[in-house]
Amino acid sequence: MPTFFVQPAQPTALSDRYEVELPGYELWATMIENVHILVGSLDLKEFSAALSRTLQLWPHTAGRLTDDGGKYKIYLTNDGVPVECEERLHESTSSVVPDSHVIQSDLSGLLNSPRQRGALDFKVPLLKLKIVSFRDETTLGISWNHTLGDATAFFRFTHAFSQFYQGLHLDYPLPTFEKPIFPKPLETTIEELRPLMYYFHELYSEEELRKKYSERLHTPERVNWSFERQELETLCNSLRQRSPSAASRLSIHDSLSAYIVTVINRILPSQIRKIKVTDSYRFSGASFAFPDVAGNAVIDVLTTLPEDPTDITGIATSIRESLTHYRQHEVISTWMSTVSHLMLAAAKAGKSFYYPPSTEIMPVNSMATIDWCSAHFGQPESHRHHMSGHGLLYLRVFGANPWRGDDGSWHAPEGGIDISIGVPQGCRKKVLDILAQGLDSIKTDG
Repeated sequence: MPTFFVQPAQPTALSDRYEVELPGYELWATMIENVHILVGSLDLKEFSAALSRTLQLWPHTAGRLTDDGGKYKIYLTNDGVPVECEERLHESTSSVVPDSHVIQSDLSGLLNSPRQRGALDFKVPLLKLKIVSFRDETTLGISWNHTLGDATAFFRFTHAFSQFYQGLHLDYPLPTFEKPIFPKPLETTIEELRPLMYYFHELYSEEELRKKYSERLHTPERVNWSFERQELETLCNSLRQRSPSAASRLSIHDSLSAYIVTVINRILPSQIRKIKVTDSYRFSGASFAFPDVAGNAVIDVLTTLPEDPTDITGIATSIRESLTHYRQHEVISTWMSTVSHLMLAAAKAGKSFYYPPSTEIMPVNSMATIDWCSAHFGQPESHRHHMSGHGLLYLRVFGANPWRGDDGSWHAPEGGIDISIGVPQGCRKKVLDILAQGLDSIKTDG
């Protein structure tokens, strides 16, 4: 398949520098991979020009990872970013992406191969793209190395790319590249937090990690479901009335997570006892939180749930209380110093941490506040955004995509929420049956 390369326009935003240093907390050894679906075809000349301008503002995306004596950096090499092209003109996109749900089974054919999944790789580009032309639509796959930044940073890059492609100005501030350095943690602090950071208990080589991810994908069955915004707001308001201590703070996200826990706990013989929420401190206002940084600004919030596994009010309240605690600036700083220390130690050992699946812990990763569909490359009504991947009890939350009716017309998601979660074999139908009963089917007076 033909591939062309796009280099950053000059001078770049970092033309006075030759490297971007990566503290330990930036050393995520994974990729974030998105696929965008557009009606018709892309203008490759405009595409290349827009990508070049975007790379100019995010020049680290055109660099290379390096290990400088145990200090990890991105050298600003201004290498060309590869764009792979493929034609499948006798096929429809529906042969790969059958519906509008954000999470799909397998998008690997729409992404620039080979896929990177494992230890930090110093040989491959940090950003890779792939364009696939189908009979009536075009897909744009973007593979983003997690060391470049978290989902918010990735979104802003993609949104700027979309704006430049349309000949429009940027909606978000320019990225910054100064990274906060957290102090080295005390050994007592590490030992105190280590039980909460269960994903650091065992480290894996690249080969071992690849095997773990493969097993994780094939063991559970995936459940996709969509909620209307109004029904989630109704649930949230109902729980607020029953949780005076957190009445003004319970969010839709708290309520949705608690609801899914109660659904799963009505089916599984072993109960979910903890929830791990990936939370952003990017906009926390802390001295070390830089809102526009092209980097990672996330922590993991672990919540121990009430004894009653179906007490939706108690579960939602517990989630909110944990988030409130972990969002204290001192708590974030202590957590991040420990995480950064452990991630750096893992990288130096040539290994990676891994979130092991468990029937007692439900990991939650929500991108519902990120408006991926606004990076629409000039197609606000029909553009769809997709990702793949699921794990046992791994709850993923997104803003819903537009969908096409039987008459061919497009319908706006109007604030709808998509979820995806992996459940044990044989449980998928039971979960779908409960979800089909609606949010009113669960008692809120636990």
